[in-house]
Amino acid sequence: MRNNNDGFGDGTMFKVLLVDDEPLVLIGLQGMLDWNKLGWEIAGTARNGKEALELVKEQCPDLVLCDIKMPVMGGLALAKKCQELDLGLPVFIMLTSYEEFDYVKQSINLGVLEYLVKLDLTPQSLENALRRAEHRIQRERALRAPGSAVLTPANGLSQYRERFFLQLYGGLFDDGEEFRRLCGDFGLRFDAPYYVVALGALQNRTLDTKQLATLSAGITNMAAGTLPKYMPCTVTGMDLRHFSALFPLSELGMWEEQVAAALEKAGEVVQGYFGTPVWWAVGRPVDDILEVCESHRAAFSTLSLLSAKNPIVFCRPQVLDYHAQQVVQVQEYIRQNLDKRLNLNEVASVFNFSPNYLSQLFSQWGESGFVEFVTATRVNAAKDLMASTDLKIYEISERVGFDSAFYFSKVFKKVEGISPREYMQRVKGG
Repeated sequence: MRNNNDGFGDGTMFKVLLVDDEPLVLIGLQGMLDWNKLGWEIAGTARNGKEALELVKEQCPDLVLCDIKMPVMGGLALAKKCQELDLGLPVFIMLTSYEEFDYVKQSINLGVLEYLVKLDLTPQSLENALRRAEHRIQRERALRAPGSAVLTPANGLSQYRERFFLQLYGGLFDDGEEFRRLCGDFGLRFDAPYYVVALGALQNRTLDTKQLATLSAGITNMAAGTLPKYMPCTVTGMDLRHFSALFPLSELGMWEEQVAAALEKAGEVVQGYFGTPVWWAVGRPVDDILEVCESHRAAFSTLSLLSAKNPIVFCRPQVLDYHAQQVVQVQEYIRQNLDKRLNLNEVASVFNFSPNYLSQLFSQWGESGFVEFVTATRVNAAKDLMASTDLKIYEISERVGFDSAFYFSKVFKKVEGISPREYMQRVKGG
């Protein structure tokens, strides 16, 4: 039985499959948390993706915590195979390293929830990831439950059609061919000159996960049935606290007033029925349906500006400037604290951000992702020390925040193409 307020509420445990080719990592993961106390049952362990696939079929886990790179079959291949077999659940969280960041980009296209850097993994960061996984799992179960589709039968959107919109918002269509095919399958037409995305955010903070899942489904249903009465749009559930509305725009002259009026009216209906306020963050218009992901990102970036006094906020250029300033502040903190642990969770806590929000900040307003920036900054600081001091390599690696000289050398060579010793010889003419 769960000791917290999350989960299914009936004593049912979430099931997780642990997959890594290193036995010590598997042992470490099993011992890192009191899994049962948190409401999780370890359904099994596997040393590669091929073994894991059989266990997925047998055990039907809710979550697979999986290394990206493994012999026989890696994590990405496993996720892709589960996707091809339409196994639905499980949700995937990938374990990676700094130098495997390019793989992360691929994993996004496979619907992976998030990644965790092995060297930065802590009990708290793992527990936080499990909480986010629980929300996704509840969402998936709500979609699959008979008669509990998130969107109304009136607009005829199945769970597969909803996933189409999730792909659209994530910018996961590499070309227009698959997009056009799915549009034909679902009977969708996108012929408006402009589109904009609004994100609805539920403000009830007192419910457990099961109650929240029920409330979220009800509110999303009502929004899907109500919003189009005031202005044409398509509503899609995102997670337990957010749903999106895609508005086609015929012109840009009065679009903000029109969207705001529709959102305000629909919000009044929802709050009157459920007693839960819904705040709205609105992105920027785009003139290509395949660029709707940019409008969605702009809406997401604006969520932090919502308040009871400002329940509807439009993304403005000054909003972007504000977030860019936040990135600069975080970057400066990183530069000044290279000797500290600079994982996503710990840096986010310094600025009172959520890890997801900090990651989004760097993705949208930074020149690189968070992990990439930390790595590049540490390597550049190491290069400066090599050129200006007589410190030994292990001393330099400690000063710039690497756990070992070996790992520092490995990362340095990955970034610079040569080893630290070779670089030091070059800059000092040795």
